[in-house]
Parts: sequence; structure tokens; C-alpha cells
Amino acid sequence: MSGQDFSDAGGSDEDGVVAPLGGIFDGYEGFRQVQPDHLSEAARSSTIVLDTNVLLDLYRSLQQTREENIAKLRKISPRLLMPAQVQSEFWRNRDQVIRDIIERDSAEGLREAQRKAATALTAWGKQTLSKDEANVLRAELDAAFQQVLTKLRSGGHGLKLTGALTDTNLDPILTEIEKLYDKRVGRPFSADRLAELVQEGRTRFARRIPPGYMDAAKADETEEGTGDFLIWEQLVAHARATGQDILFVTRDLKEDWWRLGKLNAPIGPRVELINEMRDRAGVGLLLAEPSQFWAALADAFPELPTSQSTVDDVERLGEEADADGWLPWTAEMWDALLARLEDSSYPIRVAVLREAASSPDGFIPRQRVYDLGGYDQTRLLVGFTKPIIGATRELVANGDLPAGLEPALRAQYLRPGKAEGFLVPPSVVESADQKRATHTRLARSAASARSASSSSSGVAP
Repeated sequence: MSGQDFSDAGGSDEDGVVAPLGGIFDGYEGFRQVQPDHLSEAARSSTIVLDTNVLLDLYRSLQQTREENIAKLRKISPRLLMPAQVQSEFWRNRDQVIRDIIERDSAEGLREAQRKAATALTAWGKQTLSKDEANVLRAELDAAFQQVLTKLRSGGHGLKLTGALTDTNLDPILTEIEKLYDKRVGRPFSADRLAELVQEGRTRFARRIPPGYMDAAKADETEEGTGDFLIWEQLVAHARATGQDILFVTRDLKEDWWRLGKLNAPIGPRVELINEMRDRAGVGLLLAEPSQFWAALADAFPELPTSQSTVDDVERLGEEADADGWLPWTAEMWDALLARLEDSSYPIRVAVLREAASSPDGFIPRQRVYDLGGYDQTRLLVGFTKPIIGATRELVANGDLPAGLEPALRAQYLRPGKAEGFLVPPSVVESADQKRATHTRLARSAASARSASSSSSGVAP
């Protein structure tokens, strides 16, 4: 059989003409790995669509992150598209996002920290300081907190969102979004067409056709849980009308958008979506996580600044923004996460988590992470927490962890720029302390029992 000519082995069309043979990726191009330079090129040439939460992240971002990322969006504004469904979801969620930020940034949190610091200082001062020395330090502590509170009340040069809830003219982020999307927002479906698409979406969900079927349980909510499918239909319609490839940026990492790999980490768009976009609109489709998208824009437009703190802040948003409130970790939950990471061959992450948990403040310095990993000093720690996030999500999906746990590891800043290190949640530190205390008590009890047994038998301990 060696050297046999297979040129006539293809199928025949209706006229009996033999079709040429293809390659292994023909019709399955979606399985090719997307490289960073592909995203950079797409950022220069494709229609770019930001999912609702990516837009709302402009509110949740640190000021420096927001300024740098808005500058990048200005560069690509002619290619931006906001589907009508994204517009609807933006207005539906904007007020609550602003209220959450106001509550998060409330000075009450600082006052509570001041009370705790004063209590700790008093307890420590009784052992090591004279009364006068303790009073001086207490006055300095109160003055420092007061200075910060005064700055918060003035609003500084950042956001002043309280008025933005009642007057959109006082919302600087909305002003920027309005400029970016001037004449770039799609028209909504008619009522009749919307009803048809909702029904079509529910039919697709029953057959687990992406995207959106992971929201099938939201049948009693707005649009009966078909929001993702409606965005998809608007993307296809726009692509068919313009003939331009689509780059869709989303923090939705569920399986009805993405092919998932190790620890449910996204690999690339679902091949079905790539094929459907090609078949219906004749164009290509790329998906990107926000961190990938902003990195692609930084590569595409190197003249624009991108600080390390912005890179880390984008990762933080991926961890935090969907949470309604944090649940504390228990020792059993923490052990389950460490075991999952060990099983998935992430020993350096496990070592970092263990060391941070053993620290009184849950902090591990950046340099110590480099030491544990044996990393070169020029290496960036971008994506370091992703395997931890992925393992947590996988355990939640399997029912081994509850949803809503505080991120297991996140970057800590003392000033703009590179992260000073990483933090684990206080509940993890408390659980580790309790676990060590329990082990100590058990060890002492066992030692006492052995000593008592030796004494009763007349054997020297």
C-alpha cells in the first residue's frame, strides 16, 4: 500500500466530480490554539464587543486601571460595538454596581479598622509601653486615620459616585462610555422577533447548543435566561451585515461559551460557535478574557502605558466582581483546595498558600513567591492566581465547596505599581491557627498520656 495515490479517494458531488481531500483541521479550525499575536491582530482589525460585566468593570477598577484601559478603548473606538442586549443589561445593573461600590468604599470600614487597631495598641502598650508613650502612639494613630477619612470625604481625584445615581451628568465613567459608543450601539429586536428568539433560545438550551444553555435554570427571570443567546444573535447579525470578524470579550467562563481544560480553565471558543459564525456570517470568531484583551491592546499599542498594578487589578476583578458577599473558609475547605491543586500538579501554588496561611496577617511577600518558585527576577506574576481560581471553581461546580468563598489568594498593594505580595483571607489564617492549636493540644495530651503510662509501669519517661 506504500506510495498509493489517494487523490481519487474523495467523495463526489452531485455531478459526479471527485472532491479534493482535505486536512485534519478542515471544518475544525476552532481547535487550533489561539496565540497572543492573534488577539493583538484582532484588536487592530475586528469588530470588538465587550460583555456587560467588562463594561461595568470600569466602575469597579482602581483609578489607574480605569484611566489606562479607557485610553486603550479610545484607540479602538471605531471598531467597538455594543449589542442592544449589552446596553439593556448595562442599564439594568449599573445602579446596583454603583451602590455596591459606595458601600464597599464607605468610611465605616476604616472606622472599624481604627477601633481594632486602637484595641490592639492598648493591649500591646500595657505590656511594653508607659502610659505616656501609649497615649502618644494612640494620638498618632488617630491622626493618621483622620487624615485618610478626610481625604475620602473630599473624594480626591477619583470617583464621586453618590451623585451619579441621581444625575448621570455627574458620572465621569458614563461620560466616557457615551463618547466611546456614539453611534455604535445596536438596535433592539422588535417585540415579536424577541419573543421568537426567546423561544428559539429555550429550544437550543434543551439540546445544549451553545451559547447560554448554562443559564437555562433562569427561565423565570428577564428574557427567560436567554440573555447570552440574544447577544449571540446580535453578534451574528452584525457580522453578516459588515463582513468583519468578531472579537468578544467576556468574563463568563462557563462551558457554553468556552472549551475548558485543566481546572476548567478556558482554552478557546466552543468550536460549535466558531462554525456557526462562519456558516451564518462568513467571518471568524475569537473570544478573550478581559486580562487577555487588555494585554492584547497593550501589545497592539505599545505607546500606551500599562502598569503592573493595572494587570493585577484586572485579575482581581475576574475574581471578585460577581460575588454578592464572601463566605469564610473552613480548614476542611482549605484542605480540599490544596489537595486539588496538588493533584493538578501546582506544587508552587500550594507552597505559597501554605506559607501565607501560616503568617499572622496572611501575607506572603512577592520576593518569597519568587524564591519558592525558583523564578527569574524578570518574570512577571501575571496569571499566578489563575490555577487557584480554576481549582476553586471546579470544586464549587462539583459541590465540594460552596459558592461565594472569598478569593483564596489575591495581590496586595501598598502603593501603585507592582504588587508587594499576596494575601489569603483572614478566615484561612484563623482556621490554620485553630488547626495548629488543635494539633498542639493533641500532641501534648498524647505526651502526657505516654508519661502517665510510663510512670504507672515504673518505667522512666
